[in-house]
Amino acid sequence: MKVSYNWLKDYVDVGVSAEELADRLTMTGSEVETIEKVDGDKILHFEITSNRPDCLNILGMAREAAIVCDKELISPKVEFTKSPVTSIKNEIDCVVKDPDLCSKYTARVIKNVKIKPSGKKISSRLSALGFRLVNNVADVTNYCLMELGQPMHAFDMDKIKGGKIVVRRAKPGEKLVTIDGVERELAGDMLVIADSERAIAVAGVMGGRDTEVTDSTKNILLESAYFNPLSIRHTARKLSLASDSSYRFERGVNKDMVAKASNRAANLIIEEAGGEIGGFYETGVLNIPETKINFSLERCAKILGIEPKQEWVKKVFDKLGAETASKNGKDLEVKPPSFREDLTREIDLVEEVARIYGYNNIPATAPLFKSPDERKDKSRQVTEKLSKELSAAGLYEIMTYNLTDDADAARFPAVKAGNVVLSNYLSEEHKVLVPELLSGMLKSISYNINRQNKDMRFFEIGKVYAASPNGKSYDEIKTLCIGITGLVRNDWKGRENADLFLLKGMIEEALGVLKVEARFKPEKIEDISPSAGIYIGGVKRIGFLGEVSPKVLKALGIDQNVFVCHIQLGEVIKNAVLTNRYRSIPKFPFSSRDVSILCGINISSAEIESIIKKEGEEFIREVKLIDIYQGEKLPEGKRSLTYSITYGVKDRTLLDKEVEDTHTRIKSALSQKLNVTFR
Repeated sequence: MKVSYNWLKDYVDVGVSAEELADRLTMTGSEVETIEKVDGDKILHFEITSNRPDCLNILGMAREAAIVCDKELISPKVEFTKSPVTSIKNEIDCVVKDPDLCSKYTARVIKNVKIKPSGKKISSRLSALGFRLVNNVADVTNYCLMELGQPMHAFDMDKIKGGKIVVRRAKPGEKLVTIDGVERELAGDMLVIADSERAIAVAGVMGGRDTEVTDSTKNILLESAYFNPLSIRHTARKLSLASDSSYRFERGVNKDMVAKASNRAANLIIEEAGGEIGGFYETGVLNIPETKINFSLERCAKILGIEPKQEWVKKVFDKLGAETASKNGKDLEVKPPSFREDLTREIDLVEEVARIYGYNNIPATAPLFKSPDERKDKSRQVTEKLSKELSAAGLYEIMTYNLTDDADAARFPAVKAGNVVLSNYLSEEHKVLVPELLSGMLKSISYNINRQNKDMRFFEIGKVYAASPNGKSYDEIKTLCIGITGLVRNDWKGRENADLFLLKGMIEEALGVLKVEARFKPEKIEDISPSAGIYIGGVKRIGFLGEVSPKVLKALGIDQNVFVCHIQLGEVIKNAVLTNRYRSIPKFPFSSRDVSILCGINISSAEIESIIKKEGEEFIREVKLIDIYQGEKLPEGKRSLTYSITYGVKDRTLLDKEVEDTHTRIKSALSQKLNVTFR
């Protein structure tokens, strides 16, 4: 953004040199990169941030200069003064067909103008800013663009066919020769200004050559409008056509300046080119937010470490163009101006106070810092402990991508909830947030098998995503996935293949480190068979383990058995115990008894252990499964389980009768509840 120092002084008597002004503005956030001398003037080159489109004009920078120099701002007159405003209907018909892309449109007729070079004031100022001089009418629109920040365009009204202006979307394949002489093909999502037969301008970007103002022009139609910023940005990018107008429209112009800028330009055109004012057309309503922000001086002081006076703060806000009112005698109610849509919260106003006060004037103070008791929250501690335990057990951690395609997202329908699909995905392969970690795990296994690595023990701790049934909310769930396949031992002791029981043991050991006891119940899960649900406390399901079906493995090019588990860690984290608890060495001896149970193969060891512990109550110290037998000399469908039960208490030695009575009670309960026999 270039600003003429001499031009700026029309609106504010800064009272300082261009160099001093540049320094002050830079310290308030409007950085001046260079100062250039041009024909007795000094041009300040500003780096304007994207949130400050109000500074993309001379008046906006004059407002900033008035604040930093504590001077009054003298705004240019934007009231129409030449003649009464009349209707345009008798001169030209205007229709806005796409108000979603053009929410406000104005057009003004000026007749009998004389096209010639601009006067010295306008031509010298535009030349100093690097503008190409065209003629007095076109130069006025550029002059007002730089002065007020509102882009405008002047058409030769006699070249508008059918006496009609239509603001519409372009027809697919429609072509237009712009004023730079290049023929451009338009897309159906681009907004154009058209007459009754053709497009005559790319709205907000550049006018067309067929209706441009030339030396023979007598009557002009002056356009001033508000176009959708996103539409202008897309159009300019697609056409590879950037202009001063599109640069401002796509960042958002002052909604309150559309008609006022037309007034200002009309006044200047009459001065420069003569002529008579015709009718005026205006349609559309702009939504200018009525934002009111409560500003607390006390909170401002706490944030910045300074205590600005209310009078000074109010003066700053007033100079910024805001409306302020005292509240409770100490705070302020602030209504930001229409050209500052970036001011929506109290903290935005605090930032304004800070930059005008001067960041370099705010004393540096070390903030009070209290070290938290725990630098890592429980969730992170649990996942780190799990990761360490699984790594120690010989598993390798993997990290898969958290975006996938529709096919992978639908691979395990029994595992996932509603998919979370991105609205602006970059490719079909990365459009869905992963609903489970199994697909990524199997892809990693397939990748390794194809490279002759057939023995794998992988785990991943990541997040899966699920949409609510109504699609209005989403869950992000921390999850553990383990996948094992191939040989787990191949040495002089022998060969051992991965299986479901090895995976079950890994899960028990990993969760056991967190003092979380897992229980397993057989379940039917689509594409995972055999399979079992994993429970905490016997009732809270946290996941499952099982063998991946041959159908899924074949689809991924895997020709060996794969065993997986998928555990949601929310309940694990909630129930995990991270502190170690130590018990003293017992002073009194314990007593052990074995029990061999003959039961059906459908009865789980977990059920048996649960009954033993419940019946033994406080006398039970440990229950351990020490032998499993199924085969010859046993009835079909039966197996033998042998448990070692340790009895004892802390403060005395149990009597033999107490041990025997408890042991007998346990056997009786097993017989009654599970219909087992004893060997």
